[in-house]
Amino acid sequence: QEKIKLACAVEGFFSYSNSLTEQEKRAYSEYLKRRIRPVMEKLIQEEDTEKMEKIEEFGWYGRAELDTFIRFAGSCHKIESLVWLMEQKDRKYGYQDRDFTL
Repeated sequence: QEKIKLACAVEGFFSYSNSLTEQEKRAYSEYLKRRIRPVMEKLIQEEDTEKMEKIEEFGWYGRAELDTFIRFAGSCHKIESLVWLMEQKDRKYGYQDRDFTL
């Protein structure tokens, strides 16, 4: 039942955002932000980078969560999502160069 509620909330938030009151937008936002991991996993599975981009703009997750999403996308073989997430990581945080010299 939680998956259905989450799917409805994601759909409602993105599909009807122009017709929602400020109070309704705030309620959706609070609900989705508290469930950012399952929300992003759903969007990764669907390879819905447009919605992922909107969520990223809200700043609902940080570096640690982004790394988790990258691992999830890789494990699910969702290449479009994986590339988008890796681009976000590079843009926001960059990649640390590692020196493997002996």
